[in-house]
Amino acid sequence: MYREIEKWENIFSYFYIDGKIYTKIEKNSILKELSLTGEVFWESEETEVRYYYVNNDVIIFNLESLEDKYTYNRTFIYDRRKKTLIFKGEIKLILYKEECFDGNILYSSTNENIIIFDILKGEILKKIDKPIIGVTLLVTEKYVIKGYDPYIYIYVKNDFSLLWQQNIQDFFPGEEELSILEIYSYKDTFIIIARVGIVCLSQKDGSLIWKCDHYARTMEIVGHYGYVCTSLSFYRVDLDNGEKYGYGRKYDRLPDFEYNGETYWPAGYKVVYHKGLLWYRVYSSGESFILAIDPETGEYKWIHKVETYEKVMDIKFYDDKMFLLDSGNTLFIYEEDTFLSRDYKESIS
Repeated sequence: MYREIEKWENIFSYFYIDGKIYTKIEKNSILKELSLTGEVFWESEETEVRYYYVNNDVIIFNLESLEDKYTYNRTFIYDRRKKTLIFKGEIKLILYKEECFDGNILYSSTNENIIIFDILKGEILKKIDKPIIGVTLLVTEKYVIKGYDPYIYIYVKNDFSLLWQQNIQDFFPGEEELSILEIYSYKDTFIIIARVGIVCLSQKDGSLIWKCDHYARTMEIVGHYGYVCTSLSFYRVDLDNGEKYGYGRKYDRLPDFEYNGETYWPAGYKVVYHKGLLWYRVYSSGESFILAIDPETGEYKWIHKVETYEKVMDIKFYDDKMFLLDSGNTLFIYEEDTFLSRDYKESIS
């Protein structure tokens, strides 16, 4: 379905927008805008860039303080298309978590204050001088959700007043491995992945809607289903009622798969939905694979071995491209193969 077209080394993170890749080059820590073949379209005049974020409109990054190398308060914002400077100044903003952004509004909070910042205009919309508990997990239309194991805290977005808080351990008494890993907004509820299980809580008051006592690390939401791949198991949950479906397999275990005459365990923990399939990254016997799973049947539709001995840590799809980033900081860029895609469609029709 996809064929590799590029492989880049020393890529620790990146953004892909309008056919261009934005990444920090470790030599001198310069931020660059590159074509898919590596041609440099733009690079920052500033060196030693620390954290950065790019969206359709802006490029924002910060440098370490001149007084304290552990503080990153020299902030720069450029118009992404024109490359003109929008803002330059000393302000401490949290840029390393994409979850803190809602469009062009950044909700940055530290142990000292909360800053609501318009990155398109380079303006502080509101500053609240009070400490706030937890790490930002999600920003929705109404709320900012923070977590500090085993609690979650729901703050009203416009003034950061605390709406409610909940100890997730209350739903899993005696479970020592509980950890809040991810949270999703679904209709008027929050779906919380807590390693030892999943809970669905009312956004209004935190009351329990349903609970699923099955191990989970991540979830991919498609319609009213949440798909979970954890180690060797694969199941889906109906997000309206918490009903679990394991595709009729014992212990929900995915079947082993064969590649070039060798048998491998399907060991992984995250799926990504794209074009009707769930794309699953697997690391087994020192080899990395991408498996495409039919969400209706749970069957494998495509098996691909990635030419790396590292683990694939991230899968992203943009346009007709698939991007894989491994634990050795190598970025693999794939292009959809129309002939393979046609054969796949014919095989399942």
